[in-house]
Amino acid sequence: MNPIFDKEAFKASAVQLNIADLEFVKRCLILVPHPDDESLACTGLISILKEQGTEFKIILTTDGSRSHPNSKKFPTEKLAQIREEELNKAIKLMGLDTSVIIPYKGIDSGLPARGEDGFEILVARLAEDLAAFKPDLILVPYELDPHRDHRATWQMLMAALEKGTTQRPKIWEYPIWLYELAQQADLPKLNHNELKFVDVHQYSTLKQSCIAAHSSQTTRLIDDDPTGFILTAEMISNFTTGQEYFMETKKNQSFLYII
Repeated sequence: MNPIFDKEAFKASAVQLNIADLEFVKRCLILVPHPDDESLACTGLISILKEQGTEFKIILTTDGSRSHPNSKKFPTEKLAQIREEELNKAIKLMGLDTSVIIPYKGIDSGLPARGEDGFEILVARLAEDLAAFKPDLILVPYELDPHRDHRATWQMLMAALEKGTTQRPKIWEYPIWLYELAQQADLPKLNHNELKFVDVHQYSTLKQSCIAAHSSQTTRLIDDDPTGFILTAEMISNFTTGQEYFMETKKNQSFLYII
């Protein structure tokens, strides 16, 4: 338990979204830094939107290759391939075609942030993808989620949006590491009604299956790196409550991003 972040108080402030609140979403773009973020954050929402005919694109911003950096059995190229296969499996479980996935192949745990080499290249690519797809809703990691790749992904989106000329879509930020790793400076400062939740109890079994599809991250499949990453049962429990949480801030809807 993270003593700095009161999860229960955070969730208690959320306003429930109903099916009618989601009818505007004809095209949904989901930005995920790593394979598994999509399953943790929004399996249920994806399922609801899919049933109403929403089109999807999922941009994977890193290659997911460095969760077990000391493994000899699973060097970075092999691990990246495994994680791609796990993502494909989870997406198929959700009833989507793997063609919705757009891999950017950024360096896992080293995705360039604002001011770093390679950032502008990724921003330009994202701007092109935004212009081509024209999403009504974008799901993106929380601005200050305590992982550099999550923060860099948010920064990429904001910079890419400023290059566009179309009306800004709805932007919903999802928390991942906020629950476990937040420091005081990471805590969201939300206005009334800026935290939303969707009831996804009916997709609970599906969500557990999608999370489990990422077996390199949820089991000891990679057994030769004792310092390697694993999603603990406690961490996973943050996402299996039957509710999915999203932040829709007024700042993101009108924010002028300055590079």
